[in-house]
Amino acid sequence: MEYKIFPSMSINSILSKAKSGDVLILEDGIYREKIEIWVPNIYLKAKHPLKAILTNKDYYHKIMENYNECNTFNTFTLYVGADHVKIENLIIQNEATPSEVYGQAVALHVDGSYFSCRNCFIKSAQDTLFTGPMPKDLLERYEGFYPEKRLKGMPTKQFYYNCTIEGDVDFIFGSATALFQQCKLISLNRTHMEATYVTAPSHPLEIPYGYLFYQCSFIGNQTPAYLARPWRDYGCAAFIQCNMGTHILPIGYNKWNNTERDKTARFYEYSEGINLNQRAAWAHVLTKKESEEYLSSYFTYIELDKFN
Repeated sequence: MEYKIFPSMSINSILSKAKSGDVLILEDGIYREKIEIWVPNIYLKAKHPLKAILTNKDYYHKIMENYNECNTFNTFTLYVGADHVKIENLIIQNEATPSEVYGQAVALHVDGSYFSCRNCFIKSAQDTLFTGPMPKDLLERYEGFYPEKRLKGMPTKQFYYNCTIEGDVDFIFGSATALFQQCKLISLNRTHMEATYVTAPSHPLEIPYGYLFYQCSFIGNQTPAYLARPWRDYGCAAFIQCNMGTHILPIGYNKWNNTERDKTARFYEYSEGINLNQRAAWAHVLTKKESEEYLSSYFTYIELDKFN
């Protein structure tokens, strides 16, 4: 079934009666709602590209109705818990910016597998996009604190195509095998910080492939930025055939404070025409042939044909 939705309507109300395979088309306007998708194979899209805005303003230290802090993983504007969900042409934002004031504020939180996101603008500052699942230790720590259905911890595969993602600190983070193709990653300035971080992957060792940024552009301004720092020991990210702004630090990667994750993290990079000689010695600078082999193996593993 196809639903036509206007800003005066509740998206959650429509989702509560939706069935697998249904299409939800959003008319132009602003939808102020905290949205959760639990029905598989839902297609949520804007009628006109980037004219429908999903927005909310929860943030880490916000005191909720139960008198607890919101905490990072409750701050989302849009949560996707079902598999084979597709979203397109949307602006998804968390209004709790700047991060110096509000801290962590997730715009999009995805725990479903074979999730597809096309032509979307995902906006916040710190922790903009969470690609679930949570790391194992957090699943255990938050048992009884978060709804059980949001603590399933199953591996996920996700695909972001032609999207713009904006933030400052760790603004793409999590444990998903996630492909970002032809996306723009915009690093915002952050006052009182020497540098910011684009990604914070947390993949366990048994997951062979993590983030892949393929044919992406990294855009920034005044505050220097690292491409990645491992949120957990074996965080995995690859950057292949990307355009790097001058805000990206020559060393490229940070080991995360006083940890020894430089001995375990899995970071890979290859881009023609970019001097990678100053990259961190513990990151893997690939040859052209190695990058082609990595791409081939990655595309096989993520099973692109299974995405909507």
